[in-house]
Amino acid sequence: MSQGKTDLQREILLTWHEHPNATNAEIAEACDCSASYVSQVKNRFDGYDEMEAMFDRQDRELEQMFGDGILDGSSQSVGGTSSPSASSLNGEPGIAEMYEDLPDNAAGNLIRVMILLVLLYVLYEIVMALVL
Repeated sequence: MSQGKTDLQREILLTWHEHPNATNAEIAEACDCSASYVSQVKNRFDGYDEMEAMFDRQDRELEQMFGDGILDGSSQSVGGTSSPSASSLNGEPGIAEMYEDLPDNAAGNLIRVMILLVLLYVLYEIVMALVL
């Protein structure tokens, strides 16, 4: 989620941006929330502009492609529990954890292939440097 917005806030803002003449009640119906909450969100993010809408649309598309938590930055195992040994020293997940966390769909498989190709190229360069 960009700039600390919840999914619902992002949907409200995107709906508002895409339909600027819609009433709070219409936006609330489209987003399944109350019109008063729509008003609160619109007031809180009063400076919402085209750039933020673009980022929010991209965030929504990424979450649709890779699943809800892709933007959270948390590393979780298949069972849903955090694995402290699965993080590098600075708290960021390593390449092995990111590889394992990729979704099992076409996009995830494509990323796996790219990672393997890069690693094979690095291995080739290391072997060639050692041999020559």
